[in-house]
Amino acid sequence: MFELKKNLEPQNNKLTSFFPINTKDRKDIFDWDSVLGHFVKYCYRKQVSTDEFDKFQEACKSAFEAKLDVPEFWPVIERMYFENDELYKISPELLLFKAQKVQGNSANERLGDFFLNLLQNFYIEEKVDTKLNFIEEEIVQSFNNFVIQGNPAGTVTAKTNEEPYLPFISKKFEKDLRFLNSKPKYFLSSITDFLKLYAFLYTAQLSINISEWSSGEPSSKRCYFIMDNEKASDERTWVKDFGYTQLERNFEKIFPFLAMSESLQESGTIKVPLWKLNELLKGTDSTELLHEYALKFKDNRKLKTNILEPDNTENALSNLLTLSLDQFAKGESRYEINTLYCKAIETELCGHFIQNRRRAGRVLVFNQDYILLLTNIAIAEREQLRLHELLKEFEARGVYFDKQSQKQLVDFYERIGNVERKSDSGDAVYVRKTV
Repeated sequence: MFELKKNLEPQNNKLTSFFPINTKDRKDIFDWDSVLGHFVKYCYRKQVSTDEFDKFQEACKSAFEAKLDVPEFWPVIERMYFENDELYKISPELLLFKAQKVQGNSANERLGDFFLNLLQNFYIEEKVDTKLNFIEEEIVQSFNNFVIQGNPAGTVTAKTNEEPYLPFISKKFEKDLRFLNSKPKYFLSSITDFLKLYAFLYTAQLSINISEWSSGEPSSKRCYFIMDNEKASDERTWVKDFGYTQLERNFEKIFPFLAMSESLQESGTIKVPLWKLNELLKGTDSTELLHEYALKFKDNRKLKTNILEPDNTENALSNLLTLSLDQFAKGESRYEINTLYCKAIETELCGHFIQNRRRAGRVLVFNQDYILLLTNIAIAEREQLRLHELLKEFEARGVYFDKQSQKQLVDFYERIGNVERKSDSGDAVYVRKTV
């Protein structure tokens, strides 16, 4: 049976689970190369020792000098692979060295841990054969001597410390990553955009679902985008009402709701999401305990919020979430903290998908690179999909297009030649992947 944290007393707001933004984060906090290194470490469950890159480079030099008839050829190889990012295009595992590029940056580790928790128990076991030339094979052989592998979670890499808040996003993330891994060159060229895409999709769906914590396990909710070359207008009802505006409206609940949920759970335990916490509390006699905590919290934060005495745990939890949100209301001393937190969410995790269209305001957009990536991972192992099947795959990942955008989407596919139109009806349009 689930147990609340013992000795519930109001503390400073603290959030270490379910979201990678910190209240002190402002702008350009993530180094995506370093984040990528952390992610590769978790998804392969492999590690390289700290500061081993110079030794690895020296090992490559020794290996080549021992095998080459002309030892002076090493400086050429060095320029080709070690003086730019070509080294990281050989094999995904070599990206492990990128985790060491920026030491002591907790923001990158937080985002890396965020992806670890999105992966849950999934990791890539299959070794995909990559066509390498002689030089690249030699580099990979030298690299393998520096790799430490531990298949069980928690051995050479960390293990997840929370249950998934959005299980449907976690499942798609795993499925799409498995497909990307089957295309090593495509993996290397698109993995950073893939991570940025999923960081945004998670943020968008979390912000929409967080208010519905009492409705059980979250599902994909309507979130409308347009193509970045499309015009936006107030007449696009779906885009206006279920696009950027609904995200912005809900950003302010992310930190207060998640911090309150975390304050109710013992540190050091596997954290459960707010919606599951509500379900678990229903099997307990915690109503009075939660109400006492709410009264202490209200007094500690000096809030004037009126709360009714709850008759069940769900109402008691609702009171606590209301108080947690109200402590950041306009006029309260903590107002600026959450305002800056919301700005960090928008700039650091959503910036690539938001555009200001002047009179039409801010809208959610997909540029051509991201729509191709989304199309390829949605079609995955299949050769092609009917348009309406493809749109269903988009929606399962939280991406929705209205009829006008769907037409723009087909025009885009036709321009790049990956569509087959058998009639003018939507059902007869087939879209092929490009990898």
